[in-house]
Amino acid sequence: MNPQFQLLARPADGSLERILRTVRSRGFEVRDMHVRLDDDGHRYHVRLKVAGSRDPSMLARQLEKLCDVEHLAALHTAGAADEPANAPRMAAG
Repeated sequence: MNPQFQLLARPADGSLERILRTVRSRGFEVRDMHVRLDDDGHRYHVRLKVAGSRDPSMLARQLEKLCDVEHLAALHTAGAADEPANAPRMAAG
């Protein structure tokens, strides 16, 4: 199983490290990660693909609890286009 997530996170010191540590400590490994800081420097736009045998909804709940994560959307993994499953589309920049 290779779940994908899309996150908006504040660019605080250590915010990306906290995301990665949460992924690893919940039994997943990062397969692909794209990070971009928006033009005004207020948010990271993170697209994360992970692998693991555990329930990805458990990982999503833990990522949502991180103080720097403002928004999280689980993405479909079966289709060619990665559309958010339960959240509005993030603006491209």
